[in-house]
Amino acid sequence: MIRLLPLLFLILLHVGLEAGCSSKPGPRLTGAVRYFNIRTDVAPRHLIVRIGDEVRWQNLNQHPVRLRMLEDNGPELIACDKGFSRLGILQDTVTIAPLQYVSLCFSKAATLRFNVWLDADDPQGTMTPTGSIRVEPAASSKRSS
Repeated sequence: MIRLLPLLFLILLHVGLEAGCSSKPGPRLTGAVRYFNIRTDVAPRHLIVRIGDEVRWQNLNQHPVRLRMLEDNGPELIACDKGFSRLGILQDTVTIAPLQYVSLCFSKAATLRFNVWLDADDPQGTMTPTGSIRVEPAASSKRSS
């Protein structure tokens, strides 16, 4: 049993790292999670979030879908991601497995647009209307009187 403890620790560490966004040094993450639900459409179509919020695209279908960000998401805009990085390089197009999600956190105010193809293997197939995210500055802790 004692021999299995290091292996168990490594497994738990790996599972913990895979649970949510992997963050990069930068702005403080808020811990808030906002959702886009993907079925035959994306709901909501437009979302307003704060810097440091995590935005998740959840594929609620029984088949994979493809998500494509339409703006250039430079690394300086992204505070954390799950499913968008491959070999350390940020991808603008990702496949979301059935009943899974991908996510991003943003470090700067911006407006970003995206499309979702409902058949991940058919880029000419059914696409949802363009969705958007408006990232606003974090709420100030100071109140004006």
